Amino acid sequence: MTSTTTLRSLLRSPATFALLCAALAACGGSPGSTPSPAGGATPNLFLQGAITSRSAGQIEVAGVTVTTPATVHIEGAEHPESELKTGMVVRVKAHSGGTTRHAEGVEVEFEDAATGTVRTASATSVDVGGQVVHVDDSTELDDSIHGAASLASGDDVRVSAVPDDHGGLRATRIERTSGRAGQLELKGWVSSLGSTGFTLKLTPDATAAGTYAVTLASGVALPTGLADGAFVEVRSASGVQAGQAIVASAVVLEDGRPGEAGGETEVEGIVTSGISASFVIAGTTVTTSATTRWDGGLPADLLPGLKVEAEGVLGADGVLQASKVAFRASVRLIGTLAAKAGSGAAASFTVNGVPVRGDAFTDWRTSADALANGDQVEVRGQADRTGIAVVATRVDAKNGGNGRPVLQGLATAFDAAAGTVTILGMKVGSDGSTEIRGHETTSGVDGALMARADFFAALTAGVSIVKATGVKNADWSAGPTGAARSLEVEGER
Repeated sequence: MTSTTTLRSLLRSPATFALLCAALAACGGSPGSTPSPAGGATPNLFLQGAITSRSAGQIEVAGVTVTTPATVHIEGAEHPESELKTGMVVRVKAHSGGTTRHAEGVEVEFEDAATGTVRTASATSVDVGGQVVHVDDSTELDDSIHGAASLASGDDVRVSAVPDDHGGLRATRIERTSGRAGQLELKGWVSSLGSTGFTLKLTPDATAAGTYAVTLASGVALPTGLADGAFVEVRSASGVQAGQAIVASAVVLEDGRPGEAGGETEVEGIVTSGISASFVIAGTTVTTSATTRWDGGLPADLLPGLKVEAEGVLGADGVLQASKVAFRASVRLIGTLAAKAGSGAAASFTVNGVPVRGDAFTDWRTSADALANGDQVEVRGQADRTGIAVVATRVDAKNGGNGRPVLQGLATAFDAAAGTVTILGMKVGSDGSTEIRGHETTSGVDGALMARADFFAALTAGVSIVKATGVKNADWSAGPTGAARSLEVEGER
């Protein structure tokens, strides 16, 4: 068992957690720690990601349900928890003492990625003070029906987002605001610091598209302690100018770390650079090892542009050593392309009966216009808001494969007695000849065989990711038929 796994199991053992709380309460906690509202133990879990759901008294971040704490900070000021909204990218300090994905919140902090005045807007992007903000299916907006196109030039907005691999921001939430008076506020990392300015990068690994030359307006001073690598907010009355230039009316030093050194930390975002051994998401460098668990995909599947969640222990150098990496685009389809409509990046079709559509971020390894009904394809992607259609992140021709259809995604329902599991709205059957397997290894070798009863007992609806494979040359063009050749647990969302 790895040290990270040991740490997680200890922290989530109720007995150990109770002893830890008692010990820390007795000694008053560690120096510099943030106490809970009740004055108990210091946080042992740190999360950074978008709020995917919320209800009275709780939010979900990075797959963890967090009981909403008494302390909520929005842009540095304390606010009621009712002002937390889905799509906000937040940092959470919490206690994790159970064996399930639940935690008791200590503090939730929200900082927007950008605020400013809309210059132009389309269905897929918004220009906020010269900063391009991309919009996808998961973006939350005030007008959910008309989307980003409902925004008009002159609207003041607040953007919650994560950096993407194109030098821009991928919005998780955009909402109208007021009182900005045309001022752009943009966050990033400092490099090439000089006495009169610096280079601002949306991520430490940003290319030219996400890099800005910042100079100081008359009378503006750099904050004390500023250094290369620092995380800052830059404010400008004129926004981004030609040549990726920003004249700063203020520079504010902020904390860009997702958690505290030595703490169990989970970070969610888009891979902006790197390979499976070392990559960057949301400005945090993540490293992996032979013991890292991969859910929803394999190390070879990790590419810039994909949404992932990494969890592990944060080092003193700010690097996250991952014990687990989960693909948010965990859908995988292999089968016959049918019902193709449209062309170019926004083409749509079905595979194994599942509706699939492309968008501006789809990586068409085989041109959409080169694909036709009847072609064998492989699709990687994520379920849209309906939960039964897929937004493709990658599409490639699969001609010459083994002829076995594949349907992988979140298991939304299952029936152990009938031997069925529902994936993306499609019910897959099994019988005595179906191979039932556990999680595959990081090298791609199939997981160990397991009993049918154990397989269904291990599933959790809405949490477990399952891969169903059909027999050779099975016709799944309208959906799975007959018993699957194999069912395999691929991890959890």
